[in-house]
Amino acid sequence: MQISLFVKLIISLLLGSVIGLEREKGNDRKQEMWTLGGVRTFALISFLGSISGFLFINKDYVLSNIISSFVLLLILIYYFVTAFKANSTGLTTEISALLVYLIGFLIVIDIIPVSVIVAFSIILILILSNKKPSKKLASNITKKEWNSFLSFAIILLVILPFLPNTDYKIKDIFFLKNISFSSSVQELAIVNPYNLWLIIVLISGINLLGYLLRKKFGSNKGIYLCSFFGGFMSSTLTNHLLTERSKKENEEDQNNLAIGNILSYIASIISVSFFIGILNSSLLMKAMPGIIFIILSSIVYIIFLKNRKQKKCPLKMDVVKEESPDLLLIPAVKFALLIISIKIIVGLVLILWGSSWFIVAALISSLTGIDAIIINLSEMAQKTITINYAILVILLINSFNLLGKWVYSWWKGGRKFSLLNFMLFIIITVSSFVWYLYAV
Repeated sequence: MQISLFVKLIISLLLGSVIGLEREKGNDRKQEMWTLGGVRTFALISFLGSISGFLFINKDYVLSNIISSFVLLLILIYYFVTAFKANSTGLTTEISALLVYLIGFLIVIDIIPVSVIVAFSIILILILSNKKPSKKLASNITKKEWNSFLSFAIILLVILPFLPNTDYKIKDIFFLKNISFSSSVQELAIVNPYNLWLIIVLISGINLLGYLLRKKFGSNKGIYLCSFFGGFMSSTLTNHLLTERSKKENEEDQNNLAIGNILSYIASIISVSFFIGILNSSLLMKAMPGIIFIILSSIVYIIFLKNRKQKKCPLKMDVVKEESPDLLLIPAVKFALLIISIKIIVGLVLILWGSSWFIVAALISSLTGIDAIIINLSEMAQKTITINYAILVILLINSFNLLGKWVYSWWKGGRKFSLLNFMLFIIITVSSFVWYLYAV
C-alpha cells in the first residue's frame, strides 16, 4: 500500500516524539540541564531526517548532505559539551538521536517498508526504557554463562545456517560406493547435515533454557518449566537431557527430574493432539477421550510423586555454584548419531520387507519421537487405514516410545529416575489400552 508523503511525515514526527519522551523520562534529574532534549527536540530531528530524505529522492543531494552534516555536528557538539561540563561520557542519547534522524530519513525514501521501521522503533524504545533491568542482568551474568551463550550462538547462528540441507544417500558415501547394493538400498538417505546439527542445537538450547529457568525460579520449578516447554519441541530429547542430569543427582532430586519428564510427556501429547486435529478432525474426536484419560493418568502420577515424603528443597538455590550451563555437546552428538542409526534401520526394514512391516518400522522409528509418525498416521486414517486401526498404532508407538525412554534412562541415568520412568511406561500403557479395549 502506497503511503503519502504527509502520512510519512506524521509517522516520523510521532516516532521521534515517543523516543524523545522516553529519553526525557529516562534522564536523571542531575543531568536534566545538560540533556540533548526531549519530545520536541527528537521530533524535530526525525522531521529533519524526513526533509533530508525527501530532498535525497528528488536528487538534491547537496542540500540533503548539508542537513545531515548539520544534525551530526550538533550532536557531536552536545556530546563534547556534556563530556566536559557534566562529566558524562555515555553515548545512549546521542546514538538515539542519530537513529531518530535515520528513522525519519528511511521512512521517506522507501528503501525499507514503513512497517519494518515502525517495528524497529518500538524495539528501540523497549531497549532504551529498560536501562536498570539490563544493567542488573549484565551484573548477574557470570563468565561461564557468557561463554555458554556465545557457544550456543555459534552453533545456532554461525554453523547451522551454512550446513547443507540435503539428504546424503548410501551411494553418496565414498567408502560405500564400491559395495554392490540394490538400487533401492543405494537410494536410502543416511544423513542430512542440517537436520543432524539441528538436533544438537535443540538439545543444547533446552539445556541452556533449563539452566536459566532453574537460576530464576529455583531448582525444582526451573526443571518443571524447562521440561514442560521442552516437551513441545521433543519429549524424547528432553528425556535424554534429564537422564544425563539424573546421573549426578541424589534420589530426592531424581524424583523431581521424573516429574519434569512426565510434564514433558504431557506437553508432547498436547502438541501431537494439535497436529492430529489440524490433519484429521475425525481421528481427534475419536481419540480425544483416550488422550484426556492418558493426561489425567499422568497428572495423578505427578500428584503421587509430589505427595511422597521427601526432604523439602529451597525455593531458590544458587545454581551458579552448583552447576554451569554446560551445552552437553558430546552427549548431543551421540544422541543425534543414535537417531541416524534408527532412521537407517527403519529405512532398511521398509526396503527389505515392504509395507507389511509398517508397524515394526513405526515402532522402531518411535524411539526417536512420535510426532512424525503420528502426522503420517493422521493423513492415512480413513484413506488407507481405518480410524480404529490408526488409534491402535498410535497407542502402540506411544508405549514403545516410553519403553525406549525407560531403556535409555536405565542404561544412562540414575536408578531412581529409571525406576520412575518405568512406572510411567506401565501406567500409560495400561491406562491407554484399558481405554481402547472398553471404548473403541
